[in-house]
Amino acid sequence: MVVKTLVCAFSELRVYPGHGKQFVRRDGQALVFLNSKCLSLYKQKKKPGQLTWTQAWRRLNKKGKTITVTRRRNRKTTKFVRAVTGATKAEIDARRRAPPSAKASASAKEIAAIKERRRKARAERRRAAKANNAGRRAAPAARNTGRRGR
Repeated sequence: MVVKTLVCAFSELRVYPGHGKQFVRRDGQALVFLNSKCLSLYKQKKKPGQLTWTQAWRRLNKKGKTITVTRRRNRKTTKFVRAVTGATKAEIDARRRAPPSAKASASAKEIAAIKERRRKARAERRRAAKANNAGRRAAPAARNTGRRGR
């Protein structure tokens, strides 16, 4: 046999047949309360979420229901090769298929080229600095302006 229960409008607890109080608001809505305590607190405009014995408080403070968290399965990432600026997809694939020795020699050549460019740039900056300093005359020696040695 199934017993039809109602839910208290304040505490959200079950109200069994023959129990509770019914209150009809001005707008005509009938509210069922578990007992006179719930009805009184409702009339005082108390918030059920701030009273620890109500279901609203338990819900707000995550009490009660313990749900076992199932681990989410990560989707396998699919590799996607896109063309890089200055290199087409065909060039990238050709580099990938090249044997490791060819890759090492190619990277060594690239590193050597970069170092050479840097060396040339540094030499150029030094030349420019020398030419700039040659036009100036030597600065006079700084005089001691402190007042200690009077």
